[in-house]
Amino acid sequence: MSLRVLFFSLALVLLNLSASAQKTLKGIVVDSITLAGIPNVSVRLLGAGYGTITNANGVFTIRVRSTDSLAFSSIGYVRMVEPVPQDDDVMFIKMAQDVILLKEVTVFGKPEAEKKELPSLKLRSKSAPWGGAIPGGGAGVNLDFFSKREREKRKLEKLKTELASTQTYVELVTNPELIQELKDRYALSDTTFYKILTHFNEQHQEVTHSGNQSTIVSSLFSFFETEVRFRRSRH
Repeated sequence: MSLRVLFFSLALVLLNLSASAQKTLKGIVVDSITLAGIPNVSVRLLGAGYGTITNANGVFTIRVRSTDSLAFSSIGYVRMVEPVPQDDDVMFIKMAQDVILLKEVTVFGKPEAEKKELPSLKLRSKSAPWGGAIPGGGAGVNLDFFSKREREKRKLEKLKTELASTQTYVELVTNPELIQELKDRYALSDTTFYKILTHFNEQHQEVTHSGNQSTIVSSLFSFFETEVRFRRSRH
């Protein structure tokens, strides 16, 4: 065997080994609060020049190696980077809304500016039975509560609370055994499974946020059975 043939054979072996190390990874990207699928999310392989986007239900498929990492980005959401799961061919990604907290700004007026009270304000002050003050004691009203910064902070706290309430649900629907049980029982493809799961997330937030494991599991199986029966009745 010539040296050229030997090198060619070795290259073929290495190519086959490289191809076998790859796998097809399927996944779904959802909003961390509503658990609704997010369409058109960019899913890119770090260190490579290619990627894909999620479909209308938030589902994506991509070829990866076990050592790869994926970057997820979408307008209005915080960018995420997640490693490819070692022992699973399915990813469940929850993207958090990008809440922007504004910095506080202090505005100083000109010291030489003279304060002038408009006639209309004088009239209103005299006609008001409480002398223009806020009923109940204006000094005790926290006007910062209504500022945009405070509203954003409250929104962020609400997001954290609601995200914690979905933890039990996420652990269940990412469990490979539960996924396989649903797919086997109702003879579902990956695509159909994720479509039904997306519909469940959209229609049953009271269940996904309940934190009750038995309620979640029974509701999932009941919903899947109804959906499958309805889909098959149309064919």
